Amino acid sequence: PPGSTLFPYTTLFRCFREGELTIWAGVNGSGKSLVMGQTALWLCRKTPVLIASMEMLGSATIARMLRQSCGKEKPSKEDVEDFKQVTSNLWIYDQVGSVDRDAIIGMIHWASVEHGIQHIMIDSLVKCGIDQERNEPQKRFVDDLCWCAKNHMVHIHLVNHMRKPNNPREIPDRFAIKGAGEITDLADNVIIVARNIEKEQDIMDNIAVAYDREDGYLYFAKQRHGEWEGLKKFWFHDASLQWLGAYGVEPMKLL
Repeated sequence: PPGSTLFPYTTLFRCFREGELTIWAGVNGSGKSLVMGQTALWLCRKTPVLIASMEMLGSATIARMLRQSCGKEKPSKEDVEDFKQVTSNLWIYDQVGSVDRDAIIGMIHWASVEHGIQHIMIDSLVKCGIDQERNEPQKRFVDDLCWCAKNHMVHIHLVNHMRKPNNPREIPDRFAIKGAGEITDLADNVIIVARNIEKEQDIMDNIAVAYDREDGYLYFAKQRHGEWEGLKKFWFHDASLQWLGAYGVEPMKLL
């Protein structure tokens, strides 16, 4: 798609097979929702996508994706019209705050069966009415999501938070993801979003930083079926909120 040279497109999208569950994880402020929004923009060009972001208003989700879609901070009226035309496959589950787990399962059924939506993005686990202090309810809910994905042949994306690392300069692994260990055991794929804290700290300390040093990483920590696992670097473009796959490239219109 347009802009595919700006992001590890091939590696990322090979994770998104029918009937599977992907966990997106990262500490607070790492950019999980932003990278999922950019991913949704690519996906909705070809297939219906639903975003259930209970951590922010639907209008805020759309505003950020609009900036990503046109590649600039202040979209024009023409950019808005282009966005409306091309995102006809994009659905927003406009609920803020905690939503009962059964309502989430019902939403997945409604989206997949009634409307043929192929990608369902849930942001995040803590907003799904699950007891965060007990492992068993988390395990059952994630198991239900896996069943929904396989039964309806859709791909479900679930955001989860991570524990604050002892050494913030290190890239966390999947064992630092909050909650029951079965969350990552049951998931088909685990993608960790991490900022380059070492670079940020060096800048704050007035230490010289290489001009092309990366701003963060996508760590493909698990793929159940033996696909590639490893680290991809990225560079962040503030004005457009785009993640770029190489240093020095300009943001592009993603739609």
